[in-house]
Amino acid sequence: MKVLVTGNLGFVGNILTKKLLEQKFEVVGYDAGYYPQGFLNLKKIEYKQIEKDIRNVSIEDLKDVSAICHLAALSNDPLGEINPNLTEDINYKATIKLAKLAKEANIEKFIFSSSCSSYGMNEKIVNEESKLSPLTAYAKSKVNSEKAISNINDNDFCTTNLRSATAYGLSDSIRLDLVVNNLTCSAFTTNQVKLLSDGTAWRPLVHVEDMANAFISVLNAKNSEVNGHAFNVGVNEDNYTVREIAQKVEQIVPNSNITYAKEANKDSRSYKVDFSKIKKQLGFSTKFTVKDGINELLDVFKRENFTEDDFKSERFYRLAQLKSKIQSKELDNELRFQER
Repeated sequence: MKVLVTGNLGFVGNILTKKLLEQKFEVVGYDAGYYPQGFLNLKKIEYKQIEKDIRNVSIEDLKDVSAICHLAALSNDPLGEINPNLTEDINYKATIKLAKLAKEANIEKFIFSSSCSSYGMNEKIVNEESKLSPLTAYAKSKVNSEKAISNINDNDFCTTNLRSATAYGLSDSIRLDLVVNNLTCSAFTTNQVKLLSDGTAWRPLVHVEDMANAFISVLNAKNSEVNGHAFNVGVNEDNYTVREIAQKVEQIVPNSNITYAKEANKDSRSYKVDFSKIKKQLGFSTKFTVKDGINELLDVFKRENFTEDDFKSERFYRLAQLKSKIQSKELDNELRFQER
């Protein structure tokens, strides 16, 4: 099976691409190339790579493809607020364009990378049937994309929306703007498990490798098991408050202590998620615990002699990286490359 992975050079896309190749899928990567690679110094595996803005996707890019894993997006809540119109263009309009082209090209499966942030603020445990209450431009783009994708699926065009929990762990394109990664690196480099909020908000978590495995589970599933479905990606045991995450980091990273930023306040994004459906319907389970993730991050930070300057480097933060490229004129204000 030939699989097109959009956003294949991103945090999750790196891992998904590697796993697909290991499992003998034929992979075509599609990525604009915004973010640095090489954090883990992985040996490069050869496969076809399309270096192109997702807004410019064409039906020619989809030649002989059987399935699409669509991850390309402006990838978190703060990033989405740079320009809500840009977020709509890249995360929503380009997604629908891609899905319609995929259907036109007779592609069998279209798997969309959505997010549990679509649930917004909920005091009750939410599942796939719960009301979606997106609070940010990023989350709204995911909800709108889900609806539009579901409206064009049929017996010949199988679509699935994967609402993943907050990812963590290691990748060749590492992110330190994700809560577990951020707190662990902060603890190691500054001895402070520094919270930017009051820590009371709930977050479901999923290791990046487990998140990648969910896409592969859908690829391997019968169409009848996944067509038109949304699945929350994670496990029920990995719902934590941000403070509970910080406490785990504090317990594992030597000489670290929880602290709060001066501007720390309540985070309106809070949701506990039920992940029973994906386990029951697809037999999906996770292999990593949050403790595992913290330990593997810590091992790499030690090995690489990570410093506070490294921790604060813009290359590990999506928002800072894009702002830097705009400032240097590498990207324009619409995130299009000036010279390639």
